Amino acid sequence: MNFRGKCLTLSLFPSFLKVNDPTPFDIQAERTLKTNFFATRNVCNELLPIIKPHGRVVNISSLQGSKALENCSQDLQEVFRSETLREEDLVDLMKKFVEDAKNEVHEKEGWPNSAYGVSKLGVTVLSRILARRLDEKRKADRILLNACCPGWVKTDMAGDYGSRTVEEGAETPVYLALLPPDATEPHGQLVRDKVVQSW
Repeated sequence: MNFRGKCLTLSLFPSFLKVNDPTPFDIQAERTLKTNFFATRNVCNELLPIIKPHGRVVNISSLQGSKALENCSQDLQEVFRSETLREEDLVDLMKKFVEDAKNEVHEKEGWPNSAYGVSKLGVTVLSRILARRLDEKRKADRILLNACCPGWVKTDMAGDYGSRTVEEGAETPVYLALLPPDATEPHGQLVRDKVVQSW
């Protein structure tokens, strides 16, 4: 999509499950990771090579990913926070979560009990990894890639529980997509309400 002369990717996919969905956890894990993490990764891997200089990439994540990180074991937290974590390793971790959920050992293995949270943790960490890669391979192109949390938006997933309108939820993604061509930051960050969140 061309947006004011910038190449823009919004990795926004619908979630399959609603609040308080009774679907068994292993099925939630598989569907949610497939939609939120793996589909986002696939789109990024296809489109990043063709993003034009000064392009902006905005992946839709959530503060639920940060909460999931806090609820991971200390070992997993260290891995997810590592500046040397590779994309292949992250993919293996996301697959392991799904497998651990199927085997009903995810909590024993240090994972939180939130498939949605883990999927968004994956999106945020993926965004950090891809931003590092852009710095290594295309620094002169000044492409900025971030993840953002739109907040709890009134969508099919949130229903009436959502506290923000769709327009309010769009504010931060649009802000990131329209960063000026000379901007150098934020990059590789999780942003909510136009503010970089601590990781």
